[in-house]
Amino acid sequence: MKVALDGEFLAIESRLEGCHSIRYEFSRCMANHIYTFSRVLVDSVVVNEATSDNIGPFLIENSGWTGGNHLLPDGSPSARTDSISIHNERGERLGDGFRGDAECVTIRVVNTLLNPLEPDKKFCTETICYSVCGNSIQVCATHSYVNVNPLKISRYYGMQSMMVGETEILTPGGKYSRWTPVDSVDRFTRKSAPRFHQFIEKSDVCHAAAYMTEKGIGDRHLVAPDDFVFIGNSWSKSYHKLIGDATVKNGDKTQWEGIYTWFISPLYSNPEYFSYLGCMNGRGVIFCHKKTTDHITYCKQ
Repeated sequence: MKVALDGEFLAIESRLEGCHSIRYEFSRCMANHIYTFSRVLVDSVVVNEATSDNIGPFLIENSGWTGGNHLLPDGSPSARTDSISIHNERGERLGDGFRGDAECVTIRVVNTLLNPLEPDKKFCTETICYSVCGNSIQVCATHSYVNVNPLKISRYYGMQSMMVGETEILTPGGKYSRWTPVDSVDRFTRKSAPRFHQFIEKSDVCHAAAYMTEKGIGDRHLVAPDDFVFIGNSWSKSYHKLIGDATVKNGDKTQWEGIYTWFISPLYSNPEYFSYLGCMNGRGVIFCHKKTTDHITYCKQ
């Protein structure tokens, strides 16, 4: 991959299958100017843009939203980025003006999220590690809660997709087991899809997958059986829901892991079997859904 860092603006260019290319851009964006991947381009066409949340916000009961693209009621920021560090696969830190090659780039971002009801107080420290490799961004998120009094999280969406120009959505293991026009996509519950891990969006340019592992709250233990685990075609976004009506107190911690992958064509695509190539933990993998189960298989080195 080709890597260029100018100040905080990070650009990473890699190859997709065939002669296609992908470019990732990281910068401060959204209403809170949080540092994250702000744009993804395939063959120089924007296919993902953080005009809204891509790493989701929290809705706190009787308080409001914090994090992501959500400001406080008075229009001031609900979150801020405190630190950014960027390293290659050898652990070498990349600095301003860097130009070079890398097999994997890890971006560690530490954010502070405020309590909307008491904006002078912290709600949590959000630590997100983005590992860019090949055609994937692997996201590992940790939230360390520091609120003085217990607070109930009404909703937390975690991993979201801001794909540009999506036309159809597929949710292997969920309600939309066949390609469905995006205007016909809504939502489904945990009980109806207990093994749901991923959704895939299709546009005229490429496919984009958002795969949620079962690490931490990715197993949906903080989502009730009758609550939604997937929400699609909402404010032009699709969501993995990870928390519904759960109380957190000072000292609590939650974690999740997900992989965003962009590809031109899947390896296989039919109602019972869907697979595509991506990257995880710095290695090539095959993401596969067969009948009712999902598998991740490492490619031979």
